[in-house]
Amino acid sequence: MRQSDFPLRLRLLVPALLSFILAACATETLPPTEQRDTSSAREGGLSDYLEDAQDAEDDADLLLDAAEAALADGNTDIAGELAARLTRQIRDSQWQDASPDHLRYLLLQAALQQAEGQYRDALRTLNTFPAPRWQASSEALYQRWLEQRIATLLDTGQRLAAVHDHIELGELLPADLQQANRNRIWDILGSTPDGTTSRARSVDSYEMRGWLELLDMIRSRPDNIEDQISIIEQWRNRWNRHSAADALPDALAHLLDVWESRPTRLALLLPVQQAAGDAVIQGFMSAYYHALAREQDVPTVRIYDTSSPGTTQALYRQAVEDGAELVIGPLDKEAVRDLQNRRTMPVPTLALNYTDNGQINPDGLYQFGLAPEDDIRQLTRAARLEGHRLAASLTPGGEEYRRIRELFGQQWRELDGQVLAERSFPDGGGYPDLLRDMLAVDQSEARFDRLAAMLPREDIAFIPRRRQDIDMLFLLASPAQGRQVAPTLDFFYAGDVPVFAMPSIHDGSTEASRNRDLDGIRFPELPWLLDQESELKDQVNETWPTSSGAVQRLRALGVDSFRLYTRLGQLINYPDTRMQGATGTLALTGSGAIQREMPMAQFVNGRARIMRLDLPEDIDLMPR
Repeated sequence: MRQSDFPLRLRLLVPALLSFILAACATETLPPTEQRDTSSAREGGLSDYLEDAQDAEDDADLLLDAAEAALADGNTDIAGELAARLTRQIRDSQWQDASPDHLRYLLLQAALQQAEGQYRDALRTLNTFPAPRWQASSEALYQRWLEQRIATLLDTGQRLAAVHDHIELGELLPADLQQANRNRIWDILGSTPDGTTSRARSVDSYEMRGWLELLDMIRSRPDNIEDQISIIEQWRNRWNRHSAADALPDALAHLLDVWESRPTRLALLLPVQQAAGDAVIQGFMSAYYHALAREQDVPTVRIYDTSSPGTTQALYRQAVEDGAELVIGPLDKEAVRDLQNRRTMPVPTLALNYTDNGQINPDGLYQFGLAPEDDIRQLTRAARLEGHRLAASLTPGGEEYRRIRELFGQQWRELDGQVLAERSFPDGGGYPDLLRDMLAVDQSEARFDRLAAMLPREDIAFIPRRRQDIDMLFLLASPAQGRQVAPTLDFFYAGDVPVFAMPSIHDGSTEASRNRDLDGIRFPELPWLLDQESELKDQVNETWPTSSGAVQRLRALGVDSFRLYTRLGQLINYPDTRMQGATGTLALTGSGAIQREMPMAQFVNGRARIMRLDLPEDIDLMPR
């Protein structure tokens, strides 16, 4: 191969890389090419691979080695150029169909597509050949295929399919990795929304059906660990040949320890005389009395009113002196910042708000709340999974909304999206002028005016056009504001632009006639507001008047803060644990924050309905 055939960018990069890139991806030295397992990489660093690739005479194996090393080193640009070179070899029919090199190439292409957020394309690439073709090539390649499919399936929200592949993967793993695989299966299952497992009931897999039944049984008693311990024993007796029967996932195996170490005396530090604090207490105490009515063991609870400014720290100290084993609160962000300044907490403390200062929590302080970061993360991910990339943003004006706009822009760009236009509306509205400008309809009208001035005719037919590069709209608005924005989009020929809104678009109303103008708008929402069959929610609404979405969300926060009193230790000690709550699927991050994952909802005929992600029909999630 002539040097000029080698891509110019790589020829320029190789000398520099040779000088300072240290060895990466080192593995055991492999046998000669014709005898070795081509699913593994050779010994050496990225610079060695690139040097070999530069000298290669169209050696696909060396090019694959270099591309895989570049990808492992995070150099997706270099890996992409090498993959393009390999693509030409396939086009020139130099590779045998489904040969080991061809399969490695497909894994490389799928990894590059996944890195660029092209998850559906990655699935199509991985599913070029069914599982038996991969398995027949080599066990190592089959394992890599399963691992990469699992990652891509999770990126597309296909959790049950990922569990299916994890079960397959478990049959290949050595004994010392089996428990980690079971823990991961339970972790993924724990993050599946309620109601999704029924669709997989008919699978022809003893292992899969056993896992799904265990999940459903555990979820039937979400707030009662004692019942769950009994349920697990029943399940083990019924599914005695299941891989988890003898070795449960760690989060379940130690439930008895979690229950026996639960706190028995709680302190609530909340502003009782303020609407927000009152709503949280309503949710907390409703969950408390609901558990009591079902003869569950409940803790002693004492409420400390933090309504008066400057009293939170003194009341916190008093709660600790009074023997509280767990403090829930405060709700005020400034008070949470004060707690962050401690070196350690005297007792575990579950603050009901987040600080946005990036400060590390001291040991024993955990933060839980309705953070907009969770909403935006869910919203942007859903939009990208639908294939949208070029966004416009429409939010209220004012400094208090600036952070939301910035959070959306930041998370959207992290997902390889672009924000092409941003507009903010005043309190009084003004949506038509803003949207006309944002959609560039005024430019289309101006072009017509110039054309009409040049032509003598008076009967020129004209339909204005909006700009065509925007493929989604991010909206922060109340329901009343949204009911004005949606028809205005239609008026300006943008009714086909998907709208992804913050949860504020939904006030919890079930009156369809009020929200028909919001049809089609997508938004992340708490399960509490979407669940119309919750016994606890019915009891809350009977005890206190049915309220707006904002109050309902705070009540849900109160419900989950009660449920977390037994689960916090489980989340801390077993990071794979997921808790299905009223505010979403809850998990504890390494920074001490409890993160929520919510379902995406959509207005359909004026009512909020949970959305299901529908992948294109040509994607087979479980090719066998």
